[in-house]
Amino acid sequence: MKQLKVILYFIPLIFAVAFVVQAEEIGHEQPAVKLEKTVVTATLTPKVIKEAPGALEVITAKEIRVKGAETVAQVLEDAVGLDLDHVAGRGYIPQIRGLSNKRTLILIDGMRFSTGFRDTTVDLTEFPTEIIERIEIVRGPNSALYGSEAIGGVINIITKNAPKELSESVAIRYGQNTYGEAENYIFKGSIGNTFENLGIIVSGHVNRSGEFDRDLDDNDTDFDDEEKYSGLLKLNYSFADKHRFSAGVFYSDASRKGIRPKYGLEWDRNADSDRTSTFLQYNGIIEETTVMLRGYYSDFELDRSYIDIGDPYDDPELKKKAKKQPDREDFKIKNELYQIESRASRIFVQSHLVTLGLEYREEERSGVENRGEGEVNESINNRAIFLQDDFPIFDCLQVTAGIRLDDHSDFGSEVSPRLSLNYYLLDNLRLKASYGEGFRAPSLYELYVYTENANGDVIPNPNLVPETSRSYEAGFEGEYGPFGAKIMAFRNDIDDMIYKTPTGNYRMQGKRKVLEYERCNINEAYTQGIELEARLALPHHFSLAGNTVFLDSNNEDTDEDLLEVPEVKSHLRLSYDNPDIGLQANIRMNYTGKQVIAPQFEDGTQTDADSYIMWNLYTAKEIKKNFRIFAGIDNIFNKKISHTPDKGTFFYGGISVSL
Repeated sequence: MKQLKVILYFIPLIFAVAFVVQAEEIGHEQPAVKLEKTVVTATLTPKVIKEAPGALEVITAKEIRVKGAETVAQVLEDAVGLDLDHVAGRGYIPQIRGLSNKRTLILIDGMRFSTGFRDTTVDLTEFPTEIIERIEIVRGPNSALYGSEAIGGVINIITKNAPKELSESVAIRYGQNTYGEAENYIFKGSIGNTFENLGIIVSGHVNRSGEFDRDLDDNDTDFDDEEKYSGLLKLNYSFADKHRFSAGVFYSDASRKGIRPKYGLEWDRNADSDRTSTFLQYNGIIEETTVMLRGYYSDFELDRSYIDIGDPYDDPELKKKAKKQPDREDFKIKNELYQIESRASRIFVQSHLVTLGLEYREEERSGVENRGEGEVNESINNRAIFLQDDFPIFDCLQVTAGIRLDDHSDFGSEVSPRLSLNYYLLDNLRLKASYGEGFRAPSLYELYVYTENANGDVIPNPNLVPETSRSYEAGFEGEYGPFGAKIMAFRNDIDDMIYKTPTGNYRMQGKRKVLEYERCNINEAYTQGIELEARLALPHHFSLAGNTVFLDSNNEDTDEDLLEVPEVKSHLRLSYDNPDIGLQANIRMNYTGKQVIAPQFEDGTQTDADSYIMWNLYTAKEIKKNFRIFAGIDNIFNKKISHTPDKGTFFYGGISVSL
């Protein structure tokens, strides 16, 4: 097993050594690695990815489709430097470079979301891939453009726009696991067209999944019964050649039902949530200045109930417990976000692309979310101005410098600078480096909301102060013939990091201890590591790609690793794509290294999670021009993960039709 780990760790490095030597010979037979992808998230202006500053990844609609992914969570399973954490029910939240979801900003078309259940920025399973044009991931410091929460990086979900001609598509999919459970039905479709100056696109998605529980001893459903419905409507109207209005709404509704232990008894948990995000936007060019004005609103509502399903009990002890507790508990919360923003970009002195932006944001939280929590009705607001200059010093050196001033209603002003360099050593070899500072204000949840759940009870702290960060990254990227590779080293130093530390108390949930934590600021913490990526076009329509991230994290107050930060993440993908016969297939390996799940308790013990490997398979065949069938297997070898629920080997298949 040790030898296998070493191989997995150094897969991209092996690519680099083995294939660079052969690149000249193979390069005459295969097309060069293409880098035509563009990215807007890194600078707020479109750039070819190799010219954009920082560590970037763009996942296109085609790449999403050949993974068999139906949600953004599934798309991001093998993204570089990114890990997904499981949350209640079936949800998944991201972290970049070992920094939790609160330090990873998630956007839709460049717009923020209201926070979700228990302070998650957003559950990535809420977003179906049907609506997505591409996903841009910018790793590293981005507070100079985006402010709070962008310390670790930014994930921007960019949705489809109206097509120029009538376009229709529909698809259905069915799946179940190896035990004949966790049945999944998916129905989706979209239609769009442009009528002279008016474009419209409408998409809908239905995703129904059955309950599954591999661990029958914990009175807790691993995967709940779930029904999700979502839709997207976008309109755009172009006029006067260089001016456009656009508007849209994204809506998702999720209903989850499962079993949860409470008071040592067995209860039904029903959770109904919905999310709405809507916007109105103007884009235009005025006096050679590119202008954007936008206002948007996002809200998240959750109704959650617990019903004692065991009453009346035959066991005298359980009957005694049940008499002391209510038969039903209900909770309801609403989180809202309003933002108005504007920015303008213009070239000065021939080569300086200057961007100026203004923002105002307000967030509100109301309701009761957890047992033991009082009514919360709080709001905060934030004003910001930022300035960025993107310019060359020499033909081979591009500089991006930015600074942002945030004024928070509760925590005052914070300044976030950033400097990035892109130096062309050769036409096909670049050095990229960045330094940035950032901050994150405590959320309303961390300040005021008490949490009780199976992973640990958490006490809020109204005396928290903002955390600040200093982030560094530097590395090389390049391509030669059919081969491309990147290596990037990074470090994030965080002062006053908002963290949860054990109080020494616990409660019993069945036979298991549930630890109690409290929110606090720790003096210093860091994450650091190295990211390796490589890709190679092979003969006969094959290609090979891989990435590995080595990650080290530390709470310097206690000299312990940060929670839920894997030491290593590695991905390998072998693909076949033959457009002549309409056949696509790939096999993917994801390796997740050891990580700490619970910190040292008073008896000196801590909980570690073992490393594990997941293998997935996907294949698709185009029968006719607009008709394709597809099938796949997730977790081929039925690997059971020790620290998080999984549904075992999962088989699925379906058809899609487009016109």
